[in-house]
Amino acid sequence: MALDPAFADLVGRILAAGRNRQAAAVVSDGDAHFEVAVAPGDRWVVQAADTEWIGTGETVQSYEVHQVSGARRRAEEFPPGWYHPALVLLWPHLLPLWGRPGDQFRPTKVIDGLHGPGEVVCEWIDAPVVGGECLGPWARVVLGAGLRPTLVELPDLTWTLLDLHEG
Repeated sequence: MALDPAFADLVGRILAAGRNRQAAAVVSDGDAHFEVAVAPGDRWVVQAADTEWIGTGETVQSYEVHQVSGARRRAEEFPPGWYHPALVLLWPHLLPLWGRPGDQFRPTKVIDGLHGPGEVVCEWIDAPVVGGECLGPWARVVLGAGLRPTLVELPDLTWTLLDLHEG
């Protein structure tokens, strides 16, 4: 099913706003807080309480971080193209919600906010439909100023933007 032209335009603007973002943020998955930084050129860093992930294009390295003994590289393999999921609030192109080939969801409704689009509701592409209505599961993206995602809710995970500094 092709994406409605109005949704396609909004999705294009959301993705374009994040494409070359240079920013640092604190995000939460409800259980933990992550410090996230992104830069043009596919460079990113995610820090949790005792782990740090660094991505530079095609490579990802992971470190155990201890205040007393410093950092030690973790023997962890990452598949090609892997990104830490905490990056989705700063880089919305990583979300499988936009109705592109290979995405799991597609936008079906936009809820207006105070200053334009405030939320994008997405339905699962393979969801059963009864009477023309999708039975779910659903996902949603809450948008702030500049079409920046501030909350992403997937069926099994929610990410919330707690603090943001853009460069």
